[in-house]
Parts: sequence; C-alpha cells; structure tokens
Amino acid sequence: MTRTQEDAPRKDYLSAKEAVALLGIRMQTLYAYVSKGWIRSVKQADTRQRLYLHEDVLRVKARSSARSGHGAVAASAMNWGEPIIPTSITEIRADGPHYRGHSAVRLARAHASYESVSELLWTGVWDDTPRRWETGLAPSQRAALLESLAPPKSNSGLLEIMAIVTLRLGMSRGSVEDRVRGGHMHEAARQLIKTLAGCFGLVSRKRRFHAIPDEASMAEGLLAALDIPANPANLEAMEAFLVLFADHELSPSTFAARVAASGGSSLHSCMASAICSSAGIHLGRMYDRIEDFLRSADTAAGLMQRARAQHGRGSSIPGFGHPLYPKGDERAALLIELARKRPRQKAALEQIYPFIETVEREFGLHPRHELGGIVLAIAMGVPRQSVGTLFTLARMAGWVAHVQEQRLSGMLLRPRAKFVGAAGEP
Repeated sequence: MTRTQEDAPRKDYLSAKEAVALLGIRMQTLYAYVSKGWIRSVKQADTRQRLYLHEDVLRVKARSSARSGHGAVAASAMNWGEPIIPTSITEIRADGPHYRGHSAVRLARAHASYESVSELLWTGVWDDTPRRWETGLAPSQRAALLESLAPPKSNSGLLEIMAIVTLRLGMSRGSVEDRVRGGHMHEAARQLIKTLAGCFGLVSRKRRFHAIPDEASMAEGLLAALDIPANPANLEAMEAFLVLFADHELSPSTFAARVAASGGSSLHSCMASAICSSAGIHLGRMYDRIEDFLRSADTAAGLMQRARAQHGRGSSIPGFGHPLYPKGDERAALLIELARKRPRQKAALEQIYPFIETVEREFGLHPRHELGGIVLAIAMGVPRQSVGTLFTLARMAGWVAHVQEQRLSGMLLRPRAKFVGAAGEP
C-alpha cells in the first residue's frame, strides 16, 4: 500500500524550488526574505545549494495572507509571529532574555542566585542579598502530600508527578477563592518550587523524595535531591542552569499559565497547567530526544553521519537552530562553556564537543538552549531523561510572574476559532 502525500511526515527543510512554489513567489523574492531574516536557510553538505526552514516559509505565507483580514494576522501571530500580549517581565534580545531589564546571561556569569532572580521577576526589584526559601511544611503535612507517590517508571514521568504534587499542595492551602484573594502568592510560590525540587530525589539513585531544609539554597537542595556532590563546579553549574531558564517570554507553557490565570484559577492550578503543557513530546520531551541522539553514537564521526543523514532527508538536526537566535543562543554557549572548563570531563562529552563544532562549521547551525542544558547536565551527572524536568522547574519562576501580570491585566484570554469543517444542515 502506497503512502499518500498527506500521510508522509512533513519535512523540516524545503529546497528553494519547493519554497518558492509554496509561497507563489520568484526566487529573487525568496532570497530577499532570507536577507531580511524572515526565512532561515542552512547549508547543504558538499553543495552550494541551501535548504529553507519549512516553518519559516509557512509563517511568511500566513503573514502574506494577513492582507485578507485581521483573522490571518492573529493566526500568524500564534506561531512565532508578531507579539500579541504586552508584558514588562522579559524581553528577548539577540544576546538572550532580559529579566526586567537585566540580561539573564550576565546574571548567570555574575553568579546570581535563582532565588534573587525569581524575586526580580516577581517584584521588579533586584536584591542580591543571599536568600533562602522556607517550605513551611510540617513533617506530617509532607508525609500526607507524598504518601501515594512512587518513583516514575521512566525519569521523564517526573513531570506528571510534579503536576500532581502541585495540585495537592494547592488544595492544602484552602479554597480556590481563598488562594486567589489571599494575597500570599509569593509565599505560596516559594513553598511550591522548593517542595517540587525535593521531588527530584525520585529520579536519583535513592529513588525517594528528598526534603530540602529551609537553610539550603535551591541549587544546594537540587544537588542533594539528585545525589550529586555540592562541589563549587556543580553549584556554579546548577545555579547558572536555573537562572538562564527562569523565563523566556511567551512560551507555550507560559501561555497556558496565563490562560488559566485569566480565568481566575489559583496559582497552583496555573502552575499545573503549565507543567502539563511542558510534558508534551514537542516541549519538555524534546530534551529526551536530543539526549538520545547525542548518546546514539560513540564517536563524533558517528554522530555526524547520523546528522548528515537526517539533514539529507530534510529533517532538522536535534538540538540546533533556535528561531529567535539565528546567530546563536548565548544561553547555550554559556552552558557549554561551563561544561568544557570543568577539570574532569565525562566520557560521553568527548564526542559531543567536536560534533557541535562540526555541525556549526558544516551547516552554519548553532546549538539551542536544550542542547547546552543537556551538555552541562551530563557534565554534572544529572540522571538521564530528567533534564527537561529540571528545565521545567527553573521556568516556574517566570510562570509565577506571568500569572501575577495576567491577573493584574484583568483580561480574559479567549481567542476565536475559524471553522473550516464541512457545512452541516441549515
């Protein structure tokens, strides 16, 4: 049985001929779109021809359709398009996200703590005074909260466990009305994030929840939960990971949190919505796919062979090319830098470093933040299939800020749908 064109998987890249046919333009117009940065192109190995990112071509097509009305403009904006929600939390610049005007990369290089960065996102005030978050949970409360939770069958299942813990913790704080109107959002956020950090003990070698003491920082507590030595290199690495990923504007999970907030949901329900959005195969699971790819060969040459094969099929190379950072993601660069400067290197990294360099040289593609995070996690000894969950925990600081901002806007997020199905009875 022959597969139809509709059944075939969509290619990540198009040839120039395919791109101009889809857009209905001339070749010169395609080159102009590339020069303006509207469509990204990548090199083809051993040829002067280039390939064009399919999603960029589709986005330009949607933008050109905007002449037909406002609906097309809105549809285009929903896929890496024009900004649609005003925010004063994070601005995306060429050098990475800026939190309330502070560069995330510079904060990480200055060894800012995750706690200080979180408070900056929530209040707009920068204070680098050492801060420790209290969970406020009595031992009996903690036991009741976690009594039915078991280690996940695979480490990636920790995301769903975190969503369950989030909702249970919210229910322990009273009714939804009390939680929304009680005025203790930041206190609840600190308790939630630090409690969820203890859940990483479920994917450690000990396979049990680790209660993080109030006097421990988030970075210290996470390392202890993961059963990783809290030496200076690991503390610096964990702190940088958390700070760099604390927020990134309107990602799908952040949007989910804001939609829930606009409907009057409690902080915990908003956070659970965002966590569940992150658990999908196209978001949090992306870390697993990239990690599996990086571990799929024992040599850099083997990885390049697989990368060239994927590229030849019109598929993207896992971990490379971020639409907002065509010249490279500074967050990824810093994370890889932190991994490479460590005195003792993990064997798994010996082929990854030259592989990254070869991809950049051969295809002109730069590492994404997920790849940088995985490289640093491997260097630290973070358990496999848990880097995406660690990223999700870091992002919770930004979600809290966005929930707060959405509440203050007083706007219900309720986009309209354009019906395209078959007409029914009159």
